[in-house]
Amino acid sequence: MADPGTPSYIVVFVDGTAPDAVVDALAAEHGFTPKHVFRNALQGFAAELAPEALDAVRRHPAVKYVEHDAPARVMGE
Repeated sequence: MADPGTPSYIVVFVDGTAPDAVVDALAAEHGFTPKHVFRNALQGFAAELAPEALDAVRRHPAVKYVEHDAPARVMGE
């Protein structure tokens, strides 16, 4: 069960990265379970990351950037 205090992130890989292989390796090494793996419009994943895992993921050479995962709203609603 996920820790409700652990923030969720979207991790985007650099172009040309094979997302499944990199996500599997990162998850095994840093102890997280991806919520979703993105393979189309962008390559990357969504996951709840503890601070230590977040730091390690940010330093990985395949990672382009990391953003907080938050609900999106449409303007005017």
